[in-house]
Amino acid sequence: MPKLNRKQIQEQAIAVLQGAHGGIRWSELLKAVVQTSPETPQNSIHGGIHNLLKTDGRIEKIAKGTYRWAELSDAGDSAAIAQDEAVAQTPVQVETADHTLVTYVEADFYQSFADWLVDVAEEVNAAVALGGSVLRGKWGTPDVIGVLKPRTQDMLKFEPQIVSAEIKIDPNQPVVAFGQAVAYRLFSHKSYIVVPSTTGEDDMGRLKALCSIHGVGLVTFTLDKAAPDYTTLVLPQQASPDMFYANQMLRRLLAAEPTAFERLF
Repeated sequence: MPKLNRKQIQEQAIAVLQGAHGGIRWSELLKAVVQTSPETPQNSIHGGIHNLLKTDGRIEKIAKGTYRWAELSDAGDSAAIAQDEAVAQTPVQVETADHTLVTYVEADFYQSFADWLVDVAEEVNAAVALGGSVLRGKWGTPDVIGVLKPRTQDMLKFEPQIVSAEIKIDPNQPVVAFGQAVAYRLFSHKSYIVVPSTTGEDDMGRLKALCSIHGVGLVTFTLDKAAPDYTTLVLPQQASPDMFYANQMLRRLLAAEPTAFERLF
């Protein structure tokens, strides 16, 4: 079999990428193309693939050293995205003091918590409500994202700090909320879980312990859109996010919600 030229090397690499629905690591992609043409010098294959990954906009980097054919992203993430959207729109009925039933969805509390982060907690200068599947990924979309930036009068300047929050109105979903809030620490300096004050005592105790161990903030609130009364139980610990995932999140935010991006950054 004759040696492959650069174009043929890249065609082979594209074929491998198109068959890897979950993405493929650089080393595995190189190995797969080498196996198709042992006669082609490995350095030539290495260079051809490197050039392809750097220049072809149809390929996305989904993790360090891992790449995916971009058209496969929607199919690969569709289940997680559908679940996020369904949960965000699932109504919860609450009985008020006068025994009236009121129905809420998670989105009813996004903006009020964003305002609380700015005005009461003073954790950020600006915050926006997102939720649903705005960022289009398996790791989910924070319900609220805020940014703390240095002000003109600040003597010491610092890099912008991202704060993310996951809000649940169903008292029976504390574990789900915790898992998502921990995932947001990949790209956030601080992460919050926000759950109803009616969450069971046992679940709340476990949640407090987990949040304290993993540095996640815990806030409770009243299921009352007019007066949610956000209360901090555990303060979040500041962490250093992974800059790869932080930049990936910001690119997705800019593409999906440019107005929100401009407000924050």
